[in-house]
Amino acid sequence: MIRTSPVPLIVALLACAGRAAGQPVDSDPVELSSVEESFEMGPELPGREKGDRERPAPEAAAEKPAGEPEAPREWFGHAPYWMWTRASGDWAGGRTWLEDRGVTFAGSYSLDWQSLWSGGVSKSAATRSATDFNVTFDSLKLLKYDGGTLFADFYSTDMHERPDAGAIQSFSSLETGDNVDQIAELWYEQVLFGGVLRLKVGKVDANSEFAFTGPSGENLNGSAAVNPNILGMPTWPDPATSVNVFVYPVERWYIGAALYDGALGVDGIHTGRRGPSTFFSDEQSDDWFWIGETGVTWSEVWGLAKGRAGGGVWHHTGQWPRFGGGTEDGTTGFYLFAEQLLWDPTRDDSEDDRGLWMFAQYGYADEAVSEIGDHIGLGLVLNGTFEGREDDAAGAYVSWVGLSDEEDAGFSENETAIEVFYKFMVTPFVSVKPHLQWFINPGGDPEIDDALVGGLRLEVTF
Repeated sequence: MIRTSPVPLIVALLACAGRAAGQPVDSDPVELSSVEESFEMGPELPGREKGDRERPAPEAAAEKPAGEPEAPREWFGHAPYWMWTRASGDWAGGRTWLEDRGVTFAGSYSLDWQSLWSGGVSKSAATRSATDFNVTFDSLKLLKYDGGTLFADFYSTDMHERPDAGAIQSFSSLETGDNVDQIAELWYEQVLFGGVLRLKVGKVDANSEFAFTGPSGENLNGSAAVNPNILGMPTWPDPATSVNVFVYPVERWYIGAALYDGALGVDGIHTGRRGPSTFFSDEQSDDWFWIGETGVTWSEVWGLAKGRAGGGVWHHTGQWPRFGGGTEDGTTGFYLFAEQLLWDPTRDDSEDDRGLWMFAQYGYADEAVSEIGDHIGLGLVLNGTFEGREDDAAGAYVSWVGLSDEEDAGFSENETAIEVFYKFMVTPFVSVKPHLQWFINPGGDPEIDDALVGGLRLEVTF
């Protein structure tokens, strides 16, 4: 079999990504008005997987244990509709046929209804929604070539009104500012040398590879996804062209580094709406975003169940304006994180994540150019809440941001956000998530009263 390189195809597709989403590749830069608009952190969506934290294992065909009965088909006349795991089922067998041959489709619809109930700047109700469709191609099943994955993701968002809590931190991970229709991600990944090396090239959401904690995926507050003071990070809704390299020296230790298009940062170019034009050309932007991370995972070590810890360093090469005047030639920061399963009802090392999880975050940035100098986050998430509600989840999260002490930054207080939520699974493919978020000293402005935001998230998996 002739195994041609997929890279030329990826480059060609990337070049079309901006136009396919209805945005010209050479459109004018968009001015960014605030940290909250610039660096929103996206939600967890079906089909959009995080990068491997342990050495990827060679792919093998899944085998059904002997004697296990065949599961009822998710189609009309077979399994009851309320038991389907996806709202569109298996397409009369067509979906299963494609998945067996290496083509996997995923889709979802997420809707946030949120209202500012007290404090803040302006009380109002608002909705934000995101419709996501993605497809994954498996090289082993398609071409008998192990370790290759091609992924494409399209999403459309709709923003209606917005309560103004006056906060620096975001209370909706669906936030995209303007309405967006775009091919957000388009990349090829290759695992080599028995899983020791993993390469990913293309348009990638940096938060899918760096600075994430697994248990925080259910949170709505943007800071839970990634530290809010990583300046210019190409994440939701602005993934960017990149080269990512991960090495796994041993099974539970990883080292990763990447170079991303940094046009979002100070140049304000929305990379999510375009292909690699600002990666290969400096006509509009010659900025880069560098990031590196290392971490370890463990299971049943020193009496601890599953967990992970690590940290990373990032650098953005742009000319960042200083609060005191002038500019800074590039800016650098770092972050630390940890996650730990505190109570495991399954008592095994399987992929079942039920139990009580804790996660912690710390991030540092230069206060001379960043509104947020330090960030500390701490969260608890319970996956599987009561008997018979094994798929529900509940959580609490506290996020503190140390706002810049620079005289011209204009902050006199630091901000704290507190979030609580409960995720109720109505069916395996529909969930509702009521939540409350409390902002103390929003925006570091003593003139703004502490703000209480309440809301409900609806999620449907297609």
